[in-house]
Amino acid sequence: MKLLTEFLSKRLPLLILLIAVITYFSPYYLQAPPWIPSLLLGIVIFFAGLSMDIDALRGIGRKKRELFIASLLKWTITVFISVGIAYLFFSSNPELAAGIILSGTVPSATAATLYTFLAGGNASLVIAASLIDVVVSPIVTPLSFMGISDTLVTISFFDLFRSFLLIVVLPLSAGIITQRKFPNSKHHSKAATKFGSSLALLITVHIIVGSGRDAIEKEIAILPILFLAIFIQVVFPMIASYFIAKKLLISEADARAILFQVGLCNTALAAILAFEFIGELAAIAPIINMIINLSTGSWISNYFARKSIPEECVLTKSADAR
Repeated sequence: MKLLTEFLSKRLPLLILLIAVITYFSPYYLQAPPWIPSLLLGIVIFFAGLSMDIDALRGIGRKKRELFIASLLKWTITVFISVGIAYLFFSSNPELAAGIILSGTVPSATAATLYTFLAGGNASLVIAASLIDVVVSPIVTPLSFMGISDTLVTISFFDLFRSFLLIVVLPLSAGIITQRKFPNSKHHSKAATKFGSSLALLITVHIIVGSGRDAIEKEIAILPILFLAIFIQVVFPMIASYFIAKKLLISEADARAILFQVGLCNTALAAILAFEFIGELAAIAPIINMIINLSTGSWISNYFARKSIPEECVLTKSADAR
């Protein structure tokens, strides 16, 4: 079981791609009601809350400037790039445009915390910023759709808030409460968290790709440009936010955290919202984004892991912790 868990977690980007391709070409797929993917993602987020390092958040009050910059960059660079790409490349296809916008206006991915930790960054900064995301996202997302002239692409604040409440807030809160009530559960659940989260994401991708296969076939010619556009959507905010953070004299550990917070969005949530409120075609962009952001995030975290943080940054971080 341990070997299977490690295999799933370490090979997740590749497995997501394989599942998407196999599901697309297979004559059979698991047909499920729309609430099943939402439930699966809720399970992933519950495990995230269960394993979250709540104690590390106590010192985040000393990082108000860094927290503000992380949130500001997330809700400016990522959103503007997403909206710009949607209108520039896909203005004639409102559903695809909406899927790209959703991919850039949802909260940060749970993987952002993991990759930040592996990269030697300040994971507590990502956790705190992602909690702010949950409040900001339902407001920003409907506003981002205002330029799309299609009656099918309408998501109200209340629809988003309800979905966030059921898929994100309640499972996350349940995981945190369970951790506080049963402190040992955090340590005993690590294997279950890795296995359950990975499996739930793979099943979600399978269901959404299977349901959207007909829509994909109709737009198959546009997939190459879609991959290129989404690659830019993922990579540019990561690079830009990191260098902006460094120019603002933010420590290396916090700059690495900001990179993942800004660049990695919860595109599993975006795919579910697109599937529920817009259509199958709109869910394709978030799934492609998920493949690219997990793969790119993994590569960058491994790159940073091989580069030690300068000693002065480590000393500053230790001083902040005190």
